[in-house]
Amino acid sequence: MRANDLTTKRAVFGAFIASGSGRVICLWVFVAAVARLWAGSLRLADWIVLGLSLPLVGFVEWFIHLFLLHAPPDSVRMRRLGTGTGHREHHADPDHLGWLLLRPIDAGVFGVMIAVASVLWIGALTTVLERSGLVMLGDRGVLGPMITGILFAYISLAHYEWTHLLVHTRYRPRSRFYRRLARNHRLHHFRNERYWLGITSNLGDRVLRSYPDRSSVPLSETARTLR
Repeated sequence: MRANDLTTKRAVFGAFIASGSGRVICLWVFVAAVARLWAGSLRLADWIVLGLSLPLVGFVEWFIHLFLLHAPPDSVRMRRLGTGTGHREHHADPDHLGWLLLRPIDAGVFGVMIAVASVLWIGALTTVLERSGLVMLGDRGVLGPMITGILFAYISLAHYEWTHLLVHTRYRPRSRFYRRLARNHRLHHFRNERYWLGITSNLGDRVLRSYPDRSSVPLSETARTLR
């Protein structure tokens, strides 16, 4: 099966759930949701974490897409980490589900990396907020806000994987939001790979000037090869 074989939302959802990455990410979300229920009710610190996390999504996608997935073949990032190998295959054959979706092992690694990064930045943030007297942490202390941030990040990863699959299929979204995401991602693949780097959010593109009017962007000869 290829992405362009999927024509309905039900078919897209079925392919997402059947994929290894979809199952791994949904497991991450489930575990984090259970942990968040254990941590008790949301407090001010949780809402601050969510308020900061939401706009960061577009910038994180932008950074990962440009500097890791589009890493030059001779760069240290590519030689040591191999971050762009699968993504180059994806640009060469955008409808191949094996390159379009994350491998299960990659989804698992992302889950661990997200948890570590969330613990670090939320731990630092809540320490500052508590010492300044701006927030009072609950019975679970810093665990509540940390799990809130991790859960949001896992949901964002699930949304990324779902959206990336959706916009590559023949299904045409009804909402203006997803139609815009689909249009921008097609421009990234088939017009110029240097622009429209966001998948679920174009905030990073707008702020960092990679969201031009399509008529001002020339057709790229390397959109398929990333060279």
